[in-house]
Amino acid sequence: MKSLVLALVLLTPFAARAADKSLAFPFPMEVHALPNGMRVVLVTYDSPGLVAYYTLMRVGSRNEPEKGRSGYAHFFEHMMFRGTKKHSGDDYTKIVTRLGLDTNAFTSNDETVYHLFGPSKALPTIIELEADRFINLDYSEAQFRTEAGAILGEYAKSASDPESKLEEKMMETAFDKSTYRHTTIGYLDDVKAMPNGFAYSREFFRRYYTPDNATVFVVGDFDHEKTLALLTTAYAGWKGKLDPAPVEAEPTHTAPRTAHLDWGTPTLSRIWLAWNATGGADMKNAAAQEVLGGYLFGVTSPLYQDLVLGRQLVDSLEGNQDVRRDPGLFGVLARVKDDKDVAEVQKAVLAQVAALASGKVDATRLAAVRSNLKYSVILQLDTAAKVAQTIAVTTAVTGDLQSLNRLFAAVDALKPADLVAFAKTYLIDARRTIVTLRGAK
Repeated sequence: MKSLVLALVLLTPFAARAADKSLAFPFPMEVHALPNGMRVVLVTYDSPGLVAYYTLMRVGSRNEPEKGRSGYAHFFEHMMFRGTKKHSGDDYTKIVTRLGLDTNAFTSNDETVYHLFGPSKALPTIIELEADRFINLDYSEAQFRTEAGAILGEYAKSASDPESKLEEKMMETAFDKSTYRHTTIGYLDDVKAMPNGFAYSREFFRRYYTPDNATVFVVGDFDHEKTLALLTTAYAGWKGKLDPAPVEAEPTHTAPRTAHLDWGTPTLSRIWLAWNATGGADMKNAAAQEVLGGYLFGVTSPLYQDLVLGRQLVDSLEGNQDVRRDPGLFGVLARVKDDKDVAEVQKAVLAQVAALASGKVDATRLAAVRSNLKYSVILQLDTAAKVAQTIAVTTAVTGDLQSLNRLFAAVDALKPADLVAFAKTYLIDARRTIVTLRGAK
């Protein structure tokens, strides 16, 4: 087995180096491809006696194009804890609790991530448990129906949040064909119908829960050679090939869009301005979006200084630089203190966007925003779990393990003219959607 394991090693160009502080992700990654197509990424991190174990499945609500079938990626985040014939869900919980492990999962538009964090000595057991549930997940129709009912309860809880409903309205207004048209939890009618989707759930699992769609990240204090040998043996029985349903591209928009929600209880008014932008594979424009989020809407921006600190028309101003696998949205969400000022807030945002498109860029502040963006990422990498999560989430967008470093190389290379060009191309009326929400008096 050892000779096979060593033959499988595919070191990245960064693997032989010590941590390179000039990089956004400064830790060397040792990358391996198993015979079944599963990737393994091993990262040594100074966390004595602790290890993080993250499994990235590149499947999210983006992969739900079939009518009436939204919400299944999020559904499997739940079902993966139902267990196998060898380890029931209760057994899994008891084992990880006894070993002192934190375990959970999350689903987004482009990925589902399963994670554990705890003592390094538990790593052999972690590998055995995780390989078992990814290869041998087992659930009955009765269990499926029970979990589908629980998801309906989760939907009801999120629907009590005005910004969750605002997101629903924004996505269905800003997109016509893209699967980003629905949120991760899915449409309410689809969630209600989910208990009848047992057979389809099996098909969804077959399509996307395959080894060639998975990357396992192990980060922390552990023996690389022994861990790789355990992983290679444990996951050897995982078969299947990714078989995704085709996803339609969003057509080019030709006119601005608007929508409005009235909220039945008192709450602050909201206005969300967004523009259909680019996906993560367009690295230069993805970098422009990341920088412009802080430049246009961050705490040092003229807009923030005016609306939040100066005239105090809004109590929060949040940029949404939503770089996804497919073209997503770029924009800003403001909570407005008095509904009569919503139009004034809209006017102020559009004025700043117009100023950028006209060529007005503060190079000094741009440099500060760029520096802050990079070092805020580095400062967050303060535990093995955060390191694993960062590299898993950034890999999900393009599939490239070096995507975070390549993104920040593009950030470093941005010139003021690039931001102006982005604004002229993407921050235009035809690509714009504005959604407002007004609370009851």
